Amino acid sequence: MYFLAIHNLPEDRAAFAPALASALGITSYEASVRLRVSGSGPFVIATFGERVAADEASRKLKASGLTTVMISDEEVASSQKGFPVRTFRFNEHTLHAESRQKETLAVDYQKIFLIIRGMGMKQETSTETAKERKLDIGKAVLTGGLVISKTVKTTEQKITEEREGFLFVYAEGVLPLVFREGALDYSSLGPDLQPSRTANFTALLAEIRSRSSQARFDDRLTTRAGQVQLLGPSLDVQRYIGVAIELLVRVLR
Repeated sequence: MYFLAIHNLPEDRAAFAPALASALGITSYEASVRLRVSGSGPFVIATFGERVAADEASRKLKASGLTTVMISDEEVASSQKGFPVRTFRFNEHTLHAESRQKETLAVDYQKIFLIIRGMGMKQETSTETAKERKLDIGKAVLTGGLVISKTVKTTEQKITEEREGFLFVYAEGVLPLVFREGALDYSSLGPDLQPSRTANFTALLAEIRSRSSQARFDDRLTTRAGQVQLLGPSLDVQRYIGVAIELLVRVLR
C-alpha cells in the first residue's frame, strides 16, 4: 500500500480543491472536505494499492503547487526497526541504551536531530454475561408459591483502552532509539525516581531534551485528535501509527 500526504499548506487551501479532486478522481466537494484540516500538515490525503497510480496523483498535486510525501508500507516496516530500549544511562556526552537482549548502543547527544513523542492506544472489546434472580409473579401463581423467581441473563459489551507513551529518538548514523513507557527500567534515574511510571517517563524525556537542545521535538501523536489529523479519518490509528511516525520523520528531519 502507498500513502500519499500533503504538507506546507497555505491559508487559502480551498483554492487547491479542484486540483485535488482531479488528482484523486473525487468531487470538488469531497476534496474541499479533505482540505478542512487545521495546521499546515502533513496529513495523508489518499492511499493506493499500486505505485503507478500513487506517482501519477503525486505528480498532479505537485504541478498544482502542493508539496507531497509518499510512503510505502514496506518503508514504514523498515523504518520501525529501531533499537528497543530496556535500560538507559546518561553519560557526560552520550546516552547509553541497552535492550532486553543486552545489546548496547551509545548515542552522542549532539547528533540527535529529532525526538517524537506519542501515545499508543489499543482498544479491546469484551463481552460480559451476568446472571441474576428476579421476581416472577406469573411463576409464583402457577406453582402456588413454590417458584417465585426466574434467572435473567444479561450480556454487555465492554470497551477498554490501554494507553502507553513512547519516544522515538533519531540521531545521525544509528538506529532510532525506541522508548516505550511500560517496557523501561527507570532505576538509573536514581534520586529522581518517581512513584509512577508516567512521571518517570516524563522525567526521561525532559533529560533527553535538555541534553540535546538542538533536536527538533514533536508531540502531536500524544492525542487521538493529533493522530487522526495526520492519518485522516479512514485509516485506523492503532494499525497505521507507524505511517504517522514515518511521515513526521520525512517532513521534520
